[in-house]
Amino acid sequence: MKKLLEHIVQSIVNHPDEVAVEERESVDFPGLTILSIEVAEDDKGIVIGRKGRTINSIRDIITISAIRNDKRVKVILANDERSESSEGSNPEEDMLSTEEL
Repeated sequence: MKKLLEHIVQSIVNHPDEVAVEERESVDFPGLTILSIEVAEDDKGIVIGRKGRTINSIRDIITISAIRNDKRVKVILANDERSESSEGSNPEEDMLSTEEL
């Protein structure tokens, strides 16, 4: 799924060589894989899209791939201003409210 996410993001940004995807296991939720996307500063708007439609579509594609492989995945955009503004916010905590599997 990491390679799929890298391919999708590199296909839509202006600086594909600056795309990096970090894969790590969640500490709080066993079996959950967190994929963190890092892109150039001027490509963040492209990845997020209008009203978050692009990043949500990317998340949907990765979630479908994860379901087919019997895995759980959370996709986040690293250094997102929204996550920085909410101090102490942990993306893993969002899983409690967003994932109803």
